[in-house]
Amino acid sequence: MNIYKTMYHPHKPAGIDGCKAYIVGGGIAGLATAVFLIDDAKMPGQNITIYEKKPVMGGSMDGTKNEFGYLCRGERELEPYMECLWYLCSKIPSLENEGRTVLDDVVDFNRDEPIHSEARLWVNQGEIYSHVHDYKLDPKYVAAMNKIFASTEEELADLTIEDFFDEPFFETSFWTCFHSQLAFKRYHSVIECRRYWQRFTFANRHEYLDGFIHTKYNEYDTIILPIERWLIDKGVNFVCGCSVYDLDMDGHCKTVHGIRMYQNDVVKTVRVGLEDLVFVTNGSISENSCFGDNKTVAPTNRDTKDMGTFTIWQNLAKKDEKFGHPEKFLSDIDKTKWVSFFPTIKDYPEFFERIEKMTGSKAGTGGMMTFKDSNWDISFEIHHKPFFPLQADNEEVGWGYGLYGENIGNYIKKPMCDCTGDEILTELLYHLGMLDIKDEVLAHTYMSTAMMPYCTSQFMPRKVEDRPKNVPDGCTNLAFLGQFVEVDDDVVFTVETSVRTGLEGVYKLLGLDKDIIEVNPSRFDVRYMIERMKKFNGIKGPVKEEDLPNIDLAMMAQFKKKVVNKINSIPPYYQMYLGRDRTVPLKDSVLNPSAPQSK
Repeated sequence: MNIYKTMYHPHKPAGIDGCKAYIVGGGIAGLATAVFLIDDAKMPGQNITIYEKKPVMGGSMDGTKNEFGYLCRGERELEPYMECLWYLCSKIPSLENEGRTVLDDVVDFNRDEPIHSEARLWVNQGEIYSHVHDYKLDPKYVAAMNKIFASTEEELADLTIEDFFDEPFFETSFWTCFHSQLAFKRYHSVIECRRYWQRFTFANRHEYLDGFIHTKYNEYDTIILPIERWLIDKGVNFVCGCSVYDLDMDGHCKTVHGIRMYQNDVVKTVRVGLEDLVFVTNGSISENSCFGDNKTVAPTNRDTKDMGTFTIWQNLAKKDEKFGHPEKFLSDIDKTKWVSFFPTIKDYPEFFERIEKMTGSKAGTGGMMTFKDSNWDISFEIHHKPFFPLQADNEEVGWGYGLYGENIGNYIKKPMCDCTGDEILTELLYHLGMLDIKDEVLAHTYMSTAMMPYCTSQFMPRKVEDRPKNVPDGCTNLAFLGQFVEVDDDVVFTVETSVRTGLEGVYKLLGLDKDIIEVNPSRFDVRYMIERMKKFNGIKGPVKEEDLPNIDLAMMAQFKKKVVNKINSIPPYYQMYLGRDRTVPLKDSVLNPSAPQSK
């Protein structure tokens, strides 16, 4: 983050006091948009309305409790270079510590309770996988990665990861740690995979989980609730029970004139003035989630009549090509669904105590454990106490998921997606080597399960134009938010992307005189590049002469060409010119001085 640019307070846009903003979706993207409108663009809070289908804000970042136990559908992978997220959190007061911010609370907690794993991968029912740190790759896989990096996204359109790698690659420790942490499957988009490998070049101790950030409480209580309270104090209007399904636009699909919705099952159209702004969340990865428990299976919702904010996107896409192609992401539920589970254990500390002893990490600091030989591809983590503000001392919670829940289990001989909570927990205990305490654990555990049919839909193979731009070409008052938006250089499936779409949408539509925060450019940092090169080549410590490849003189011309192409693929970095006209550094002269040049 460039403090000079990021912390600058731009002048208030002309006419902002008379401008209204309508935000569709009360997830983190919509909430962040409202914050940036108020704090960066100086829009009065009472001019902002957020429409949400559910009775609570937060979208996928949930955290709640029923009479039996707790529920969080997902887990956020946070890291220090989520610049837009932490910029947002730096604005929001802490709910617990007067004079502190949400960012301060997160930093304090991670200084005291940093994540560090020495038991990332597991095999053989309770053994730590001894080759977890072996990231050395076969030269053909390094060559394949280089080919991917050297290609344009247009050249990679609609291709999958498995189009470039054969079966043994998907057994490597590198792939196992990468895909289980981020929910990538081999048939997912190589464009998105490439973006991840570039965006997170700095994650060179990935198998230790170093650098991953967790929060004192679940993300709803830590991030969502403080933002919502701040927005309420600023006068923002929250309207729940609203299902927006379409927008009225002019004939060229440039300007929004109306928002069509069902409000408590009554059809309603909100008129939008020419000076007003509309921000639309055009999809949610947790849409149409269904839940189960110890004795019931979480069903798969295949209904396409009500797809929440996806419905808006589908209707807009019928009107103009610039709004993308939602069918590329939503047409194969069996490839995009997965099951998560959230156990609440009461009065039986031995379960988590065993895991703490086996891993060497106290609860909350060990991060994700992945069972490499699990047919369901199970990953699981245990949370610190309290993970919820009012969590009782005799309650412990954890979270896990199965990426290949369509497979037959190793111990429970049926697909995970057909299993009850008790059956899923039994399979987990099998992989932990803890079947000896199965009856006690089951007796003391409430299992909340969730089937999310679109959880990895954003990873499906695509072209660049299949997702709409943040502000589509020609649009005067419309911006898209969330995980199904084309954002230069950034990745999906992160909180950062949702927040970034809000920030960029506000800045672009209002022409705010402030630079958009740059996506962390770690892929251009030679320090990270060297560490990655050493890791993929199995080099520990300083590089020695014998570690360098032999150069075939007959291939020198081809080698030089590759070097030149690589150098020229790195964009110029003209950050020192501080004026608004960014073309100045691209020119030799713009002033036309009248004095003669020396001879």
